Amino acid sequence: MTMTAAARTAVDGFRQETQLTARPPRSPGFVVHALGRDFHVSDEMARIFLHQVEVVAESDSSALVVLRHAHGVELIMVTDDTSFSIRDATPADRLAAPEPYPRMRG
Repeated sequence: MTMTAAARTAVDGFRQETQLTARPPRSPGFVVHALGRDFHVSDEMARIFLHQVEVVAESDSSALVVLRHAHGVELIMVTDDTSFSIRDATPADRLAAPEPYPRMRG
């Protein structure tokens, strides 16, 4: 899939507005607590996840929301009963980050 000129303009505008290129990447920058687990995510993914949750909440429905984290991808069912939190990752979080799941080989 190729990106249209309008989509490229929107992406570039978002990058400028958030200054993603101006600051050094923090890996990972936030911790999302959901499903009884902590997921280490980038700054950008934390914003995307929060936006998607807000869209679901505004529409007064439930939906699966994608959360890409340091060790893979999770689909989180967002409903009125779902609770989660997002906080800045601390140096202790980065040291205590769980090991990735071993890859299955076929």
